[in-house]
Amino acid sequence: MDWSVYEVSWADLPDKTQHLVGYMVRQGLGRVSSAVQAFDRDNMRIKTLSGLSIQLKGLPGFNSDADYLWIHWKTINAVKEATNVTNHYCLVH
Repeated sequence: MDWSVYEVSWADLPDKTQHLVGYMVRQGLGRVSSAVQAFDRDNMRIKTLSGLSIQLKGLPGFNSDADYLWIHWKTINAVKEATNVTNHYCLVH
C-alpha cells in the first residue's frame, strides 16, 4: 500500500526501467522493487525482473519508510534521473 512507480534513467545504461516503491504491510517496511517486467491492470498485479509478483493494494500514496529507502536506493544505484509514472498504473473508471 502507499505505492508509487518511478521510471529511472541510469548513469551508465541506455535503457530506462520502472520500479515500484511502497510499503509492505506484512513485513512492516518500505521496499523498492527490481525492474517492472509486466503489469496486469485488471488484477492490479506487477511482475518484476526478480520474479516477484506484487499485488497493488489501495490507492497510490506516500510512505516515509518507503521514501527513505527510495532516496538511498537511487544513490546506491547511481540513478541519473527518476520520473514519477504512477498515473500509468492507476485504475481508471
